[in-house]
Amino acid sequence: MRTRARRWTAIVTAALLVLWAGAWLALRAFMPSDDELARRLEALFEARTGQALVIGQLHWRLLGTPVVEVMDAHTRQDEPIRVRRIALHPQLLPLLRRQLVIDRLEVAGAQVPRDALRALRGSAPVDDGNVVLRRLVFTDLTYTSYAGIPVAYSGEIRFDDDRLPRRVQIHRPGVEPPVALDATRDGRTDNGAHIYRLELQAAGGTASGQAQLITTDDGHLRLTGQLAPRQVEVQTLLDAFHRRSFISGRASGTTELRAEGETWGALARSLHTRSELTVDGGKILRIDVDKAVKSLGDDRAGETPLDSLSGVVETQNTEHGMKTEFSDVKAVAGSYSATGHATIYRKRLAAQGRLDIAGGAVGVPFAASGPTRQPEFKIAKGTIAGAAIGTVLLPGIGTAIGAQIGGAISGPPDIEKDKEKEPSQPRRPPR
Repeated sequence: MRTRARRWTAIVTAALLVLWAGAWLALRAFMPSDDELARRLEALFEARTGQALVIGQLHWRLLGTPVVEVMDAHTRQDEPIRVRRIALHPQLLPLLRRQLVIDRLEVAGAQVPRDALRALRGSAPVDDGNVVLRRLVFTDLTYTSYAGIPVAYSGEIRFDDDRLPRRVQIHRPGVEPPVALDATRDGRTDNGAHIYRLELQAAGGTASGQAQLITTDDGHLRLTGQLAPRQVEVQTLLDAFHRRSFISGRASGTTELRAEGETWGALARSLHTRSELTVDGGKILRIDVDKAVKSLGDDRAGETPLDSLSGVVETQNTEHGMKTEFSDVKAVAGSYSATGHATIYRKRLAAQGRLDIAGGAVGVPFAASGPTRQPEFKIAKGTIAGAAIGTVLLPGIGTAIGAQIGGAISGPPDIEKDKEKEPSQPRRPPR
């Protein structure tokens, strides 16, 4: 009796295995090969974006842990978007209901030039009603800004069931002291806005605050927020983003931010910040103001300790990169004091100010304009310092006070690097 039961068990098991194998083979007959799926994805991408896509390799599987893995993909553009690896981990059962629930999407080694990304914006909207993303993980994602400076980021974003971010963590890999953002969803306000707690580590300092995200009556996303940067080292922060700093010192103050757009991308592109900042232990690097003035500009090597430095910095994302405006700039260094305002936009500088010497006994108006890598400085005739004062003031105080502090993460490009890229233009003699 026991032998017969074992025999029937073996027969049933074998039959089930045969049925399973047959069903699997039949299913495989309707499933695409790796190459077929790669070509389908290329065609779908081009139909959605208008840009051609080339996939180097693609592998996928359903057994075990379902995964679709794409290797060495790039767009066909003058400056292509390149991705070393993308791995998509879907849930299996929702696929049977024609719904794509992605437990984890991994992106590694992506290179994203700004102009290439901009070309994808006019794409037809994707109907994502049946697509749910739970978690996005990216490593060494390099974004090249309008200024042509590549900066790498790594991070992770987790999403709630309503598809809003639950937690956002982003950091600059390999940077010490660390530069990192941690935004965590934390309830709602009385008017229904979603609250996010913001914690930043930046160049030995911190910035804590809160942001509110709400959907407006016309369906737009609106973001507002406040931050309180504390003891952020200016030179170290600029170095972390491959920018050159003209000053050092620890910045503190308050920052307000605001953005609005129909999509997440439009929201980011509309970001506006306003920061009121003071700098402790400030110092103008590579220039000694006193030596420059007394030698009429012949000798300016050294540094200039600042007794005080403060100002207001406003940034606005635009189609042509970030526009940065500095106002109410005030600096004191011994018997010298300076005030002024400046704008940096599309790699160009426009500024005006006044240098007071000997406690205000001599006031020297100055102005500057032109490419940030080599602006033209103008100064009032008959001043004791000539063009040297203009050279000292704008790079040392006007340009550097607020670049990259409190959300202004898009300072002027490295001047020396730009000189290597393009032939230098002769500088006009001072008037």
